[in-house]
Amino acid sequence: MAFTLINARPSPFGRKVAIVMREKGIAYDTRFDVPWGDETCTPQYSPLEQLPILITEQDENIYDSAYILDWLEARFPVPALLPAEPDARLNAQKRRMLGERLMEVVQALVFEMLRPEPSAPWIDRQTRKVRGALGELERLYGDHAPRGDTRPDLGDIAVATTLLGIEFALTSGLSPDIAVLRWREGHPTLDSAVSALEARPSFAATRPQMMEVDLQATVA
Repeated sequence: MAFTLINARPSPFGRKVAIVMREKGIAYDTRFDVPWGDETCTPQYSPLEQLPILITEQDENIYDSAYILDWLEARFPVPALLPAEPDARLNAQKRRMLGERLMEVVQALVFEMLRPEPSAPWIDRQTRKVRGALGELERLYGDHAPRGDTRPDLGDIAVATTLLGIEFALTSGLSPDIAVLRWREGHPTLDSAVSALEARPSFAATRPQMMEVDLQATVA
């Protein structure tokens, strides 16, 4: 019996987990769900009612993408997706943190802009956060250049899935066309790093897909 990953088709959070499992060679089945739909299964497996959820071979439910990654790294330490050397490990964890928080900030920005009466000060603040995170990642990747033939660490995976998730949201119409979210513009180092990661089989096999969702109705 394989693991089961309950995921949403466009989710960068679930994609992180899927990529890590592929990089570690862990077999899994995927079950797609819409957590706000009438027929969602999410509350059966997670008290947070959020995706992704990993159901283990022992029917244990592991939820929240960050915790799932920690769980996988602890239970399946080979191949390691965090460096052993302290400075390199902290660098990877810093990039992972920035990637994860950036996705949360972008979601807050997009949801606010879709509200009937969005708050201009709130939008300005979230825009500054996005710009700051992208600038810091551009600086960090100046000293860390992943290649498509080298296994990524958890920081690389978090950053790339976030940035590619943002790009997918823009090109698919899930997000308004917000200038600050066009991250490849003005960030050549990030562009190069993510392009290298995007070529890996684990990324190619987990590309986001569309699902029916009315974000305007969700945030109204």
